[in-house]
Amino acid sequence: YFLDHAQKRVIYKEDPFLKNYSKDAITLEKKDIRNIQYILKDGEPYTSFELKNLGAFLVWGLGEHNATNASLAILSALDELHLEEIRNNLLNFKGIKKRFDILQKNALILIDDYAHHPTEIGATLKSARIYANLLNTQEKIIVIWQAHKYSRLMDNLEEFKKCFLEHCDRLIILPVYSASEVKRDIDLKAHFKHYNPTFIDRVRKKGDFLELLVNDNVIETIEKGFVIGFGAGDITYQLRGEM
Repeated sequence: YFLDHAQKRVIYKEDPFLKNYSKDAITLEKKDIRNIQYILKDGEPYTSFELKNLGAFLVWGLGEHNATNASLAILSALDELHLEEIRNNLLNFKGIKKRFDILQKNALILIDDYAHHPTEIGATLKSARIYANLLNTQEKIIVIWQAHKYSRLMDNLEEFKKCFLEHCDRLIILPVYSASEVKRDIDLKAHFKHYNPTFIDRVRKKGDFLELLVNDNVIETIEKGFVIGFGAGDITYQLRGEM
C-alpha cells in the first residue's frame, strides 16, 4: 500500500512480492549486480560489486543482500547526487547499530545483530562465515540466540529450527524475550535438540570475556572464539555489559 503512494519507487524485481508490480518504478534485477567480492579494508569487512554500467562500488558489510540494498540506494539517489558523491558516501557508510555490529576484535570476536527472523538470521550467519574466512580464523562460530516474542517464535518455529543448520557450530539459547506478551508454553529443549544447544538464563560481559549464567551462577566463560548474538530484545545490552 505505502509503495503505491511513494513519490519515487525503486524495487528489486527478484522479490517474490514485487516481481509482478505494475506501477512505474526504477527496477533492479539480480543480473544488474556483478562481480561481488568480499574484502577487509583496515580490518573492516566490505563488499565490492559492479552495478549496471555505473562502475564499481564498495559498501561496508558482507553478503549479497548488502550489495542488493546498496544498489537500490544508488539507483534511488542518481537523480539527486553526482555518481562520485554517491560512491564516496557509500564508502563512508559504516552501517547501523545492531546490524552486524562488531563489538570487539581480539581473541574473542564478538558481534551483535538485530536479526530476529529466520531468514535474516540465515543471511547474517552466511556473512559471519565469510567474515571468519577473511580473518583467516579457524574458530567455530558460536551463536547466542534470544527469540523475540512468543508469537513470532510460534509463527515461525519450523523455520527457526532450520535457520542455524548452516554456519552455526554451537548454539546457545537464552529465554524468550516476551516484549510484554503473555508467556506461552514451548519446549525449546525438545524443538532444538538436534543442535545439542546450551540453555542459559543470561550472558554477561566481563572485560573482554563472556560469562554464561544459570541461576546467577557462571557455568562457562568464553575467552576466545567467534561469537555472534541474535535478537531484538535485551541481548544487545547483555553483550555490551550494560545490564
